[in-house]
Amino acid sequence: MDFHLTATLLDSLGIALCVFDAEERTVLWNPSFLRFFPEHEGHVHAGECYADNLRRFYLGRLPADDLPHIDRFIADGLARHRTQTRPYVFQHRGRWLRVAAVPQPGGWSVRVWQHVAHADENSGAGLPLPGGQVPLPSSDTRQMLEDVGEAATVLDDEGRILFANERFVQLYGLPSRSALDQPTYVQIVQRLWDAAPDPDERRQRAQDLAAALRDAAYFAGAPFEVPLPGHRWMRVAMNRSVGGQHYALHTDISAVKRHESELRAAELRARESEQQLRVLAEQLRTETRHDVLTGLLNRRSLGAQVHALSCAPGPHALLFIDLDGFKSVNDEAGHAAGDRVLCEVAGRLARSVRQDDVLVRLGGDEFVIVLRHCGADEACRIGTQIVQALRGEPFHAAGHRFHIGASVGVRLFGGAQEPLEALLADADAACYVAKRGGRGRVEMAPFNPPCASPPAP
Repeated sequence: MDFHLTATLLDSLGIALCVFDAEERTVLWNPSFLRFFPEHEGHVHAGECYADNLRRFYLGRLPADDLPHIDRFIADGLARHRTQTRPYVFQHRGRWLRVAAVPQPGGWSVRVWQHVAHADENSGAGLPLPGGQVPLPSSDTRQMLEDVGEAATVLDDEGRILFANERFVQLYGLPSRSALDQPTYVQIVQRLWDAAPDPDERRQRAQDLAAALRDAAYFAGAPFEVPLPGHRWMRVAMNRSVGGQHYALHTDISAVKRHESELRAAELRARESEQQLRVLAEQLRTETRHDVLTGLLNRRSLGAQVHALSCAPGPHALLFIDLDGFKSVNDEAGHAAGDRVLCEVAGRLARSVRQDDVLVRLGGDEFVIVLRHCGADEACRIGTQIVQALRGEPFHAAGHRFHIGASVGVRLFGGAQEPLEALLADADAACYVAKRGGRGRVEMAPFNPPCASPPAP
């Protein structure tokens, strides 16, 4: 899309233009844009994010006390950029500017700014009074605002309330209309907060209050929300007349905000509950696959591992490990000490196997190791390494010192599907032979590898 001709044409009429793409990046601007916003001179560039453009705008606009809220002001500015479809008016560097945004195909946006006069120079209607005073609304206008059914105010360019109807006095909890003598709308709201009995609520709403009264209130035509003490909220729709007056309608949206807050709280609770359910489900899945005490895989996981390897080219090895001398730990020091010893045994076993081997606790003092792609000699070597690792150093628990050993039975498998129970039974029988032969030994169970299928005739 080529906006250069449009930019030049609008510039000749004194209208500023800036184009943004679907990602809110600056595409082009005309000289009038820099005349209205000189803070961008030498800084704005093609591809710059609108958020960065807004940051410069606010850095030159905000007093030092409001700079801590600049990120909130920028967020509100982005919201106006994205959602405000009707033109609105604001004052910047001594000019009143009317801004309008026009969406384009593909998510692009064109924004234009026009300098608006303080009064209708053609008709002379609504001209300010001598000394810069803004004329009061007529009696007909005041009566109309009394009858409008909503809280309504008329303000001058400085934000001073020239007129407010009775509904406004009631809605803001003012003692009488005399309380409106000369103060600005901003001062009225700040006085309410100064008298608020709950300092925690003021601290909680400090940023909302600053965003409303020190920024949003100066964009006439763009409705904004104002927090009030007692967890109340007003929606203010302010428009500026050609005579410099601002007409504002005030709507109590406290019930809507409470409903929104309750919905957010419910959504948060739902997300927290969903997260808790996910954590619980993961814990349950973990517990169904792992031994609760040692964290090793359990018998159910062992079945899946063996099933996956049984038909894979082998051989593979299953080592059945039964601890020697463990009963004395429970008898002398108690089951809590026995549990600590079992956890330490699991650690020593884990350090004795290869990274891709499978370590399982069957229960009690029985463990199984599945060695992938491992022949008889290598399986016996690892079994012997395990025996040495367990009896090499004593175990300590509850002030006692224990010497624990292990007997190991080995069963090779692979090349054909075999039931897990058959493998365990053979390996357990070999382990029993090791125990009967003196303990601390490794014994190999018989293994007849499956024959290859005869060739077809």
